[in-house]
Amino acid sequence: MAVESIFVSYSSQDRPFAVGLAKELQKSGANVWIDQLAIGLGENWDNAIEEALERSETLMLILSPTSVESQNVQDEVSIAINTDKKFVPILIKECDLPMRWQRRQYADLIHDPEKAIGDIIKFLGLKDEAAANLRNVLSLIGVSEAPPKVIKTVTEKGSEPKQQDVNLEDLLISEPEIDHAIEMHKKGIKKNWQLIGFVTGISLILLAVYFIFIMGKVSENDAIKSWMIITGCLIINLLSIKPYGGLKKHERMIDLLNLLKLKRNRLIRAFNNIEDDEIEKYNAEFNSYLTL
Repeated sequence: MAVESIFVSYSSQDRPFAVGLAKELQKSGANVWIDQLAIGLGENWDNAIEEALERSETLMLILSPTSVESQNVQDEVSIAINTDKKFVPILIKECDLPMRWQRRQYADLIHDPEKAIGDIIKFLGLKDEAAANLRNVLSLIGVSEAPPKVIKTVTEKGSEPKQQDVNLEDLLISEPEIDHAIEMHKKGIKKNWQLIGFVTGISLILLAVYFIFIMGKVSENDAIKSWMIITGCLIINLLSIKPYGGLKKHERMIDLLNLLKLKRNRLIRAFNNIEDDEIEKYNAEFNSYLTL
């Protein structure tokens, strides 16, 4: 396992925020280790976490009521304190801190997010441009792992319905699916630009050939034919109007899909009160953005 400098300690209930924060910090150049992104298939979780914590120089502690109560987080903090590691405490929910934790200044993303983001960037030695990346995770504050939802299924005719636990988040179109759809539209934009360039290039070549090799040799009787050639080139150019319109539609779909991501976060945050038809409506909305 590669040596990591920053170890992220968090409660499983705060996983959406912790993973989102780790991803954005990695984009900004920070050397961050978090179990959800770093532990590979077949690895022993306990051994991998212990090894990563031992090798890290800094503990990034996500503070919330559940992390304060988590025995795993408490153990990780104790190890970090006993081995004199640097701390980056980040408060995302109001909570009562243990005495040993109260002595450390934390970044308060609840009451003063701008200052907190600036303090994190300064502490980790990141560039100011990283602030935009960190603002992306503010919407994840308060998002918890979705509670299981009990649904009933009938396996045999006439049999009693069976209850089955389903994670509500699994019923929604996932973020990777939304990202894939965005990439599809980006490819559509690229193809449209290529088509516009091809059509424009062909018409310009035809006009150049006409003016260089034909125009000086035509008689007055051929003037009508000349105008027909020019008109034909202009008509060819008009063929680029459709792909240009497609560009705008693809760009619009990308904007809508990015908004759908934010809507997904809001739905996850309200999962305790969400209805089945809201999930179906959300997924149908996603499907409508797949094609022009």
